[in-house]
Amino acid sequence: MRSTREATTQTTCDCDDCLAYKLTVHIQRTATAAQAAKHHEEAAAEGWTDREGRDYCPGCPPALPVDEHDHDGLWAVADDQPAA
Repeated sequence: MRSTREATTQTTCDCDDCLAYKLTVHIQRTATAAQAAKHHEEAAAEGWTDREGRDYCPGCPPALPVDEHDHDGLWAVADDQPAA
């Protein structure tokens, strides 16, 4: 789910049991289409999936059954840790 406000865009995972989210702050005003395109690009680079208009975090791939999702966010990598 996406919500866009004056200076922020927040994407929340559409998996019912997941509390993961991504927050993007926009400092400079841009056209709505440009802002949306940048948001989608950044979210995809971080592993988010947009399937049929629903957003899923990297721990909740829509192709896996819900009981195989990582709702605790164990997929997240700390800033000081290299990605696997």
